[in-house]
Amino acid sequence: MRSATPSKITRVNLSKFMVALASLWLAASVASVAAAADQAAGPTVSKALAKPLKAAQESLQTRHWDAVLASLKEAQSTPGEKTAYDNFVINQMLGFVYVQKQDFAGAAPALEAAAQSQYATSEQQKAWLQALMGIYFGQKNYAKTAEIGQQLVKRGITDTDTYSTIADSQSKLGDWKGAADTIQQAVARQSKPDKKLLEFQWNCYVKVNDSANAGKVIEQLVTYYPEPDYWLNALAPLSRMDIKDAHLQLNVYRLMNDVGVLKRPTDYAEMAELALDQGYPAESQAILEKAFAQKIFTEQRDKDRYQHLLDGVRQRASADLAQLGANEKDAAAAATGDAYLRVGAAYLSYGQNDKALAAITKGIDKGSLKSPDEARLLLGIAKLRAKSAADAERDFDKVAMSSNTAYARLGRLWALHAGAGSHSHSV
Repeated sequence: MRSATPSKITRVNLSKFMVALASLWLAASVASVAAAADQAAGPTVSKALAKPLKAAQESLQTRHWDAVLASLKEAQSTPGEKTAYDNFVINQMLGFVYVQKQDFAGAAPALEAAAQSQYATSEQQKAWLQALMGIYFGQKNYAKTAEIGQQLVKRGITDTDTYSTIADSQSKLGDWKGAADTIQQAVARQSKPDKKLLEFQWNCYVKVNDSANAGKVIEQLVTYYPEPDYWLNALAPLSRMDIKDAHLQLNVYRLMNDVGVLKRPTDYAEMAELALDQGYPAESQAILEKAFAQKIFTEQRDKDRYQHLLDGVRQRASADLAQLGANEKDAAAAATGDAYLRVGAAYLSYGQNDKALAAITKGIDKGSLKSPDEARLLLGIAKLRAKSAADAERDFDKVAMSSNTAYARLGRLWALHAGAGSHSHSV
């Protein structure tokens, strides 16, 4: 799977924050610039600042930005100590005007000061901090972006864009673990996790070699978005195992085929040969026919070799089908349930799912099996192909509790496949 680059999840758009900053216009236009003596109630600006701030307000109404700045600078340079409310009025107008002039470097400190003021309303704080987060991100000041983003979260702004921007900034600062944790907060709020968020989170865990959490994210991806790239990553731990059990390996290939990641000529060839060796010529035939239909074999020697094998298994499959009834009778007389399992798996290869389910169930009931894990896995596959996904998932979950690491992993993946409702059963 291609790693999700941090920029993939961040939707910061400064034009969007221009809308948020529109509240500055209202705030500035109603800000009191009258002297304390002229105002009966509420906070007021100092008498010495009344004239320049009134001039700034008038220029603000006519959108003469340079004139506004000149008046505000006059107010700032006026002798005497300024009150907290003086600074609040000045900063909110400064922030708005600087943004209108696209001077974001000038806007940032003014907006931050205004947002932290005791006179800012809750809605003003949220609007200004959102704008400030966008500005800092645009300036590539990722430390400040993350800091402001966390302030927004504390104030109840928990939308996906905010979490994504925080996480993106954390990743750019090298804090991959923090970024993954932040994305988790966003994902936890979604009924269906956003695919790009999960990809980004997976990439974060890969960066810090956290295979356990990366595996959990991949499981979410194959559950909600059962695409081949995700399945390849989900199957990677199994592919790295040195599997010497031919029955287990065949079941791995069966899953690969079901989820659409059986791609390489060697995979098709080995699955066909394993199926034939284990007594399932129809399964071998189906796999080879699929390989030829998709032009998997490109070398002429491979084409010749596997065409010859296909011709042979077609003949064996016909004879095998005719023999299945007798084999089932022999299985009834056998001391263990293994013969029933072989009959059930054979029925599966012919698409006779009901007969397969019945035979495998009898085999499990008879017991004394060489591989109870394989038996339960085959039972789940039979139920899945019989369109009983929920029942199949429960059987796969039992396999997932196996003490055999490979079977446990395979059971877990089959359970995810069943739970995802992806029922592609070409073989």
